[in-house]
Amino acid sequence: MEKALCKAALTALEKAMEVERQGKVFYEEAAGQVKDEAGKAVFETLAKDEVEHIRLLQAEYDQIQAEQEWMALDEAKVCEPQVPLRLFPKKKDVTLTIPAGSTDADALKLAMAFEESGYKAYAKAKKETNDPNGKKVFDFLAKQENNHYVFLQKTLDYLSNQGAWYFDEQEFPMFDGG
Repeated sequence: MEKALCKAALTALEKAMEVERQGKVFYEEAAGQVKDEAGKAVFETLAKDEVEHIRLLQAEYDQIQAEQEWMALDEAKVCEPQVPLRLFPKKKDVTLTIPAGSTDADALKLAMAFEESGYKAYAKAKKETNDPNGKKVFDFLAKQENNHYVFLQKTLDYLSNQGAWYFDEQEFPMFDGG
């Protein structure tokens, strides 16, 4: 891989991993704050998905850092990174803090905004990446963010209309390697 393309890919992957780390921490905190068990399960599942996304991104990062080409998406999904995963952000994003006194609906709205921004970031990274495998990785992650957003929207609608958390075992976990 050309040096400039390699540097650009590593930078994009570093940014993506940091976004996923922020999400992991946010979802773990959200799971600890909601009262409803189904709500906790939703946020715990999202936190686990973020770890899987970090793992995938780290595998690609390791590959490119070793001056190799992007890995195929299916390979990256199952590849174990060479170095231990760094699961905590460099600095916590204060915009991803659930204020005291917030409702479960407020936490869901914050999560939806986070997923929407992740989707936009991955869509942009896909456009800026020249490698077909890199495009597939960012496209996959954009779709994952969109799936999370849709699920959170359904959950918010259900919570608003039914007064209970929506949790469909058929729809989660979203990250299934395929």
